[in-house]
Amino acid sequence: MPTLRSQSQSCRSVSAILARYVSLVEDPNALQAIANTLLPVGFWVNPLKSHGASLVDYLQAVGIEVEPIEWMPGAWRAREWRSPGQTLAFTAGWYYVQEEIAMAAVPVLDPQPGEQILDMCAAPGGKTAQIALRLQNTGLVIANELHAARMPSLSTTIARLGLTNVITTQGDGRVLPLPPHQFDRVLVDVPCSGEGNLRRRQHPRPWQPQHGLRIAAAQKKLLSRALDLVKPGGVVVYSTCTFAPEENEAVLDAVLGDRAYLEPIHLPGLQGQAGVTQWQGQSYRQDMPLAQRYFPHFNNTGGFFMAKLRRTDAACLASTEPLEHPTLASVSIDPVAPIQKLQKDFGLPDTEFQPYACWATGKKRLWLTQKHCRPIAGLQPQTLGIPVVSYTNLGFKPTTAFLQHWGAQIQRNVVELRHEQDALAFVQGETQTLDTNLVSEMEPGYIHVRYGAFQLGCGRQIEGKLQSQLPKTLRWAAKR
Repeated sequence: MPTLRSQSQSCRSVSAILARYVSLVEDPNALQAIANTLLPVGFWVNPLKSHGASLVDYLQAVGIEVEPIEWMPGAWRAREWRSPGQTLAFTAGWYYVQEEIAMAAVPVLDPQPGEQILDMCAAPGGKTAQIALRLQNTGLVIANELHAARMPSLSTTIARLGLTNVITTQGDGRVLPLPPHQFDRVLVDVPCSGEGNLRRRQHPRPWQPQHGLRIAAAQKKLLSRALDLVKPGGVVVYSTCTFAPEENEAVLDAVLGDRAYLEPIHLPGLQGQAGVTQWQGQSYRQDMPLAQRYFPHFNNTGGFFMAKLRRTDAACLASTEPLEHPTLASVSIDPVAPIQKLQKDFGLPDTEFQPYACWATGKKRLWLTQKHCRPIAGLQPQTLGIPVVSYTNLGFKPTTAFLQHWGAQIQRNVVELRHEQDALAFVQGETQTLDTNLVSEMEPGYIHVRYGAFQLGCGRQIEGKLQSQLPKTLRWAAKR
């Protein structure tokens, strides 16, 4: 719990942030008041694994009171929720936790089935997941991330939610080695100074000119590259979680020229404020009021800025010869021994795998994507859809992502846990003794674990003991 001193420091930091934007805010007192309050927890249902009513019923049963987010179908908020990542529904991939205002970028991007879409700065993957789900198992999402340390959060999101139309790459978005005009839509949710997160940080930092302008230089390059890669007539959404015009309007004004123009943003029920054409002696283009700035007191959220851009055919780059494909080949599913073994072990019919392509990365892991979801020339994939099997010193090991994805169809080597305490022990990584009747019905080795409607994932049955094989990213820390 924050000390009185830390609370005082936080209030001074918030006041310093807000003082800079008094001229932009009609009711600075309301902004000051909400800035020191607890930020609600936002989340949305994953339609691949659950339905909104089932999710809400479960959360209410475990004591979490929720209310719908009016402007975002399939999303809710909870006023108080200390551990939203520690429920059986979360482990099973039923929902994703995302700050409410950050949900707005993808509805504005408006992905359509069959499109190729680039998420240029993708980790931790919430917006990537929103895009993939809107494509309805069609199209392709390239989720790129610069920092290696952030790649695990991105790949974990994709695997837990069961997204088979996403390929991740690691690279600098400013210089992605791609032929021009490859994508129907590009999301550029750029790194920024983060003032909009003042409700989540104990000591939020006021905007620092040297730091902010250095970030703005990178933002301009990212946005310019996005305009290189989107098709003429395509859409780019530029977003930040900062209030600073230097990182918002100034970036747009410096980059767009006649390459793109702003379009209105329509999100009924979400209150925003028009972008500005003047700031501290600087003038910006006249369509800037079509951008939107979201202060926390407007909708009881964090802070955000967003602009929807339509690419023109001006200054389009000349087409180049396609780059060579990555050194990666699709593997036919029929002759692949691990896939055949999984089908046999878990009683899955061959028809379950007909819509998918199987890929190998190195010698230790296979992946499944939708058949149409193929790597793009010039980018070396890090992950392709969901991991299906890995090679260990104990042989082929099915992944939790695979078992969760096909959990409802699995007929063999499955354990139905009968008590919630057993399910909780499993997700905490504990070993437990199985009922002798259950053991007699399965072979020793890897098994799928269920509890009620929750497909929990991979376990290992040895001599009547159930060992949890959940990846560390999904295990709960044991409560003390």
